[in-house]
Amino acid sequence: MLTDEIKKRVRKDLRSGVPEGELKNQLAEEGYAEADIKELFRPHKYDMRSWYLSFAVIFLLAGIYWAMRYGGIKLFLLSGAMVSAYFLEKKRLEKNSA
Repeated sequence: MLTDEIKKRVRKDLRSGVPEGELKNQLAEEGYAEADIKELFRPHKYDMRSWYLSFAVIFLLAGIYWAMRYGGIKLFLLSGAMVSAYFLEKKRLEKNSA
């Protein structure tokens, strides 16, 4: 079982530039279980939903302006693509969490 002190030390070492593999080997030599080490070095899960939705709104507002000023629907289509990407990302995250 990894204590909070060990976790803080590992995070500090990672920030200072010590390679992840070296830290894993060091913890294994100290006698920590492989499951504990894997739990400590979990990969970061990226969530881009807020960015997709934000840009969908921005493209929608720009599309309204552009359509009133010059005509055309290109930015509306781009806004629709961002909304589609938002829902695909939502579905992917739900699938991965289950």
